[in-house]
Amino acid sequence: METKKYPIIVEQFHFDMVDPKTDTNQNVQVAMRQVEPSDPARKDELKSGNMFEIMVPFDVIPPQAGFRVSGKITRVVQTLDYFGQANEISPDDLEKLSRPLIEYIETLTYQVTAVALDKGYQLEFEASGNQKDNQ
Repeated sequence: METKKYPIIVEQFHFDMVDPKTDTNQNVQVAMRQVEPSDPARKDELKSGNMFEIMVPFDVIPPQAGFRVSGKITRVVQTLDYFGQANEISPDDLEKLSRPLIEYIETLTYQVTAVALDKGYQLEFEASGNQKDNQ
């Protein structure tokens, strides 16, 4: 699927210290909804294909790590020559479209923990809904 990608937006990113014994939480969701440009001059862009907003809300507490990260990252993409609905996009294409947002969560977490804990913590998310956590 050919797309035009707009910038990734970090709408929220929270880092909080928690007791290392806090229950593990690995809630990372991917949602997609159709959007239209708010600027009337850009309405003609829809002739090339539908626009969708990909949203990734997350709340993660890695096992025995002593921190929690949560927030929401979004991106608008235009699917060129595709005029269907968001729910008709294949799981493989949705994974490809959402993966850069997931990587932002991994990168931000590593960078913040490198500063806050003096040791970066690498999260590794898998598309199947399983998650690996490695230090």
